[in-house]
Amino acid sequence: PPISADTAKFRLYPSQSHQVNTARYITSNDARGYIPVYEYPLNGQWIMMDMDDGYILWTGIWKGAYCDAADIVKMVESQPDLASRIRRVRGGYLKIQGTWLPHEVAIQLSRRVAYPIRDDLVPFFG
Repeated sequence: PPISADTAKFRLYPSQSHQVNTARYITSNDARGYIPVYEYPLNGQWIMMDMDDGYILWTGIWKGAYCDAADIVKMVESQPDLASRIRRVRGGYLKIQGTWLPHEVAIQLSRRVAYPIRDDLVPFFG
């Protein structure tokens, strides 16, 4: 479905290199019963943003930047002030499983670890 900037709570940035789609994944891990997302593939991973609150699937960015999946836990846990804001999705659709972070936190962490894929994050971060 086409993306409407009028209904979106979080702005997408235009990119000639990325086809961003919308989807809705049913899950019992969310009070809404589903997660509505903007999504696009990158290096065999899915880069996703929750359309309602801007949470970013950090696991997709981390793996898309070719970082070791085991290290994501260490990196996130090294910031104890984040604990109450992290969402972990387990079970259900494989595409949405992983660690979800608030938009502003994902931007900050991407600046530290995702430099090699910076151009591929333009649709969500500008």
